[in-house]
Amino acid sequence: MKGRLIAFLGIFCIAVLIVSGAYAQGKPDKPGKSGTEWIEFWGDLTGGQPVNGCCPNAGPSPPYRMCLNFAVGTHPAGTWYDGHLFINNYGAGKNRQYIVQFWTDDNDVAIKIIGGVIDFDKTTKVLMVTFTDELCVDMNTGQPITDVTFTLVRRPY
Repeated sequence: MKGRLIAFLGIFCIAVLIVSGAYAQGKPDKPGKSGTEWIEFWGDLTGGQPVNGCCPNAGPSPPYRMCLNFAVGTHPAGTWYDGHLFINNYGAGKNRQYIVQFWTDDNDVAIKIIGGVIDFDKTTKVLMVTFTDELCVDMNTGQPITDVTFTLVRRPY
């Protein structure tokens, strides 16, 4: 009887841990962990502003104003957009890259770029990702738009 009680309690504890893990919020990516960060782009993507709570895996994706220095559909190069931003690590280990997604509320503009060379300074908590001739894809259609070159910087604000 004692053995069954111990087994039941063990299974019950494991079930509680699994359920509580399923409801846990996704952790934000370094360097911000939480709070406000300065997120800046320069190159084919341009923008810089303080952003609060970027970018946990489960969202929400914060508002961001960005200029795309390349044409997207019927929109000319150099157009500024108010939209939403998602940036985070992509992959793991030696093949780790970075992902940048940006879209407008009406999804008229929705882009995704994966790649970059990641440089994270643990002392200053500044992340710099350099993208060189990386493919920019339309998130709505999956079709390539153009190759882009830009730098992304994330730092505490």
